[in-house]
Amino acid sequence: MTNLVDDESAVGTRLSRPPAVLLQYLTLIHYRKSVFEEIAADGRIDFEICCGRESPYADMRNFESGRGLKVKFIRNLILHFSAKHFICWQLGAIFHTIRTRPQVLVLLGLDPHVISCVPHFLVAKMLGIKVLWWSHATLSRQGRLGDAVRLFFYRWADGILAYDDQGAERLAAAGVRARTMTTVWNCINHEDYRLIEERPSRGHPGGTLRLLYVGRMYPLKKMHLLVEAVAHLKGNGVPVLVDVVGTGPSLDDTRQLASCLHVADEIIFHGELYQEQLADFLRAADLGVVPSWAGLSVIQYFAAGLPVITEENRQFNHPPEVSAVIEGETGYYFEFDSAESLAETILRAQANLDELSRGCTRLVSERFRPEIMKDRMIEGVLKVLGTGSGT
Repeated sequence: MTNLVDDESAVGTRLSRPPAVLLQYLTLIHYRKSVFEEIAADGRIDFEICCGRESPYADMRNFESGRGLKVKFIRNLILHFSAKHFICWQLGAIFHTIRTRPQVLVLLGLDPHVISCVPHFLVAKMLGIKVLWWSHATLSRQGRLGDAVRLFFYRWADGILAYDDQGAERLAAAGVRARTMTTVWNCINHEDYRLIEERPSRGHPGGTLRLLYVGRMYPLKKMHLLVEAVAHLKGNGVPVLVDVVGTGPSLDDTRQLASCLHVADEIIFHGELYQEQLADFLRAADLGVVPSWAGLSVIQYFAAGLPVITEENRQFNHPPEVSAVIEGETGYYFEFDSAESLAETILRAQANLDELSRGCTRLVSERFRPEIMKDRMIEGVLKVLGTGSGT
């Protein structure tokens, strides 16, 4: 009888343990610090990250693990072809999955740069491990073969953690089971939200309009549109000042264009800035402008109560975070590839700054905070295990 009781107790202990969840990631990227710590502190899952120390992205900062965050560091084997094109092989992540046998494996998207993701997926499935893709849920610009391969692995997965509703709807329309998908949204770190409480009123339509661009500068960002729009505004007598925070391959061309169009005094280039230095510019700005490829920076602007203007979304010129720009509520879209439309849209937003700022604040509180993203991700994990929300 004693042995039977002990056996039943052991089974009960195993069943009461939270499910082991392993996340494959490239590195401990700095902007994920808060959400990773939130997940690790939640008792509903036993969370571990498997990642490398070396990032293939030269401009990405990492953070040091702590506060109970379990991390298995492996070697990232990286081969660079250019500043933005590389392949990464994470054999150690596959071996760690085999050794630990988690109940759930979360893979960082079906990324062609990370060539170990497909064998990692296959090994996990052979071991009976539930697999989720944490993904942009995109299908565009892959070609027919690329789309077919992506759809095959999306459909075979046990779940999809999508960054926005549009991505989930896009995959559902392509035949991926809607019940397997969970929208998790996105976020930045806790300390980056403090500015939203400090946002002053922007009711000064007659004063100098301050615009802010924060991010890397490369051709995909279309910085020439911002420079040309400023020249258009200046030519029409509109006082405007643009702070550009960031560096990149397009910096020299952008600076030269500003000089050629006689707006060098209106556009100030500050280089890379972080924390309090960046916060000063977020406080001072009236509008955030991202000419194209508006990604996580949208959330950074919103977290400071700053509305965003960006190019109309044609499903290949933006990451999923652009869906947070809601026309007339949190920002505006200008016509594709049109500097004149950008200038007109800036003036349109100037008359509506306070209302737009309130819309940004409201949307951030509903979707884009670490605690919200944590709950959504855990919900997606527990869904594939059939254990409900766990709350």
